[in-house]
Amino acid sequence: MPIASYSVLAGDPTGGKVVGGASTHYQITMQAPGGPFTVAVNIQSVDGSEVLYAIVENFTPPDWADLKALPMGMTPLQSQPGGLALDFVRSQVNGKPMITKDQMTLLPKPLKGKALEGLSAHDKMMNDVRSKALQNAVITLLNMTIADKDGVIYAFGSAYSDGGRVDGIHDIHMNQGNPIGNHSGDNGIWQDGALFINLPSQSKWTAVFIAFQTESWNTDGSGNPV
Repeated sequence: MPIASYSVLAGDPTGGKVVGGASTHYQITMQAPGGPFTVAVNIQSVDGSEVLYAIVENFTPPDWADLKALPMGMTPLQSQPGGLALDFVRSQVNGKPMITKDQMTLLPKPLKGKALEGLSAHDKMMNDVRSKALQNAVITLLNMTIADKDGVIYAFGSAYSDGGRVDGIHDIHMNQGNPIGNHSGDNGIWQDGALFINLPSQSKWTAVFIAFQTESWNTDGSGNPV
């Protein structure tokens, strides 16, 4: 079945932190009516599903006018074309794909333990830099948005709740094309996650797209790999 509670969260970011565990995320705190909210962004590869990512500057959202017209806070979305829902395979901007796999960069897994033995200090430093490239990019964008008094982050993904109220949003990545038995229960179309950052002081949009190497970009009407 598709991901639960597909939504977009619009809010004013106030800070963030790295949260480790089985899957390392960068958690952004957002202020908006009904909040505060937590935005959980995958920043490292886990379980053999290497992360692919793209930071697209001077980006144009597929429907930026309706996006800016949204109220601050969590808005449920219908997983269908013609609205604000995103689909990495199907969404178009000015007649061109919103994002392609060729635009994305592989995020290396951080080397640990014995894998670091024998490496020079420079190679260890570069391993750390490469494996934290996405984390550092998200932090930079977060700080830029905080610095812009009218800056807004739009986070697309799966809303989650705790104790009966919406607390945040996760699954901020491609949510289709997973192979059978590997998150295939999340497959669906028009339900992909992303971050769109609007900086009015610079008249600029930036997008953060995340996917996994195990996900196919050739999917059927149910989001399953063809």
